[in-house]
Amino acid sequence: MKALVYEAPGKVRIRDVDKPEITSDEVLIKTKFATLCGTDQNILEGKFPAKEGVILGHEASGIVEDVGGNVPNLHPGEPVVCAPYLVCGRCTSCRAGRYNVCTDRKHLGIEVDGLFAEYFKLPGYAVYPAPAGMSLEEGALVEPASVAYHAARRTSPTPSDSVVIFGAGRIGLLVLQSVKAFGCQRIIVAEVIDRRLPLAEKLGAHRVVNPRNENLKEIVKEETDGKGVDIVMEAAGIPQTIAETVGLVRSAGKICLIGIPEKTVEFDFMTLVRREIEIVTSDASLLGYERTHELVAKRIIDVRPLITHTFHFEDIIKAFEVAKGQEAIKVLIEFPD
Repeated sequence: MKALVYEAPGKVRIRDVDKPEITSDEVLIKTKFATLCGTDQNILEGKFPAKEGVILGHEASGIVEDVGGNVPNLHPGEPVVCAPYLVCGRCTSCRAGRYNVCTDRKHLGIEVDGLFAEYFKLPGYAVYPAPAGMSLEEGALVEPASVAYHAARRTSPTPSDSVVIFGAGRIGLLVLQSVKAFGCQRIIVAEVIDRRLPLAEKLGAHRVVNPRNENLKEIVKEETDGKGVDIVMEAAGIPQTIAETVGLVRSAGKICLIGIPEKTVEFDFMTLVRREIEIVTSDASLLGYERTHELVAKRIIDVRPLITHTFHFEDIIKAFEVAKGQEAIKVLIEFPD
């Protein structure tokens, strides 16, 4: 089969590799659609470590090809979505239901072979039937939607909460829809790429701001009677914006850190402590437990507007180039039948 293999920083290639063989606990899936993630891009550019020789990719949907004897709930021909990591099921985190931070977690497309291939395999626990009404194009975006929804859930938002979201890219726009699903009405989205702001507004932002052109702190004061917002969600992963979250949140408010910065971040620690601001971090998701695929199927989280480009798998390297541009939000990869 054909697969996109990471060979070294700056070097990937479509290669012929062996089709995966499954054990009794695994599922073989024929890939239908996948999407490019910022992590994939960072691996390619040498900014994020990955095992050389690994098949890249961790966001995909497909059709069940074969099922191991110990996986009774899935059947050949069934459309599915998946969680992109392997967990031990034995550590304290797994036993507490927090398997997304398993101490022995292995990520697809980083430590073990991923999904940018004509076929891939996963343990049965990581594969979920695609709900009725969900297209497999949408199914390929369930994983990033689950990351955003998990982050929103970590802050326990309520309808009366005001929210600032840094970033109107892939995750930021999904975070926007997630907090809106919890009923939040006053949502301010901050984004420096102007062409993304109308989409944020369309998806439910109460107000959109380009911080390069407007004073975000003053706008937050105006919208909250000078108190600051209840929740700040940082999805840009930029040290400057992470530091700015402290000045935007109210006393006893919450900051959720989702984006991963490349450099050290400095906080106004005195303000954090004296105002009892709560910092929450969020990593990966609990896709199955939180049933994000059902929210996508019902379009409570609508992933369709985020798909800006579509490429055939044979053109995936070109797709990576397009994904770097400001016009791209989510780049969809279609695999051959």
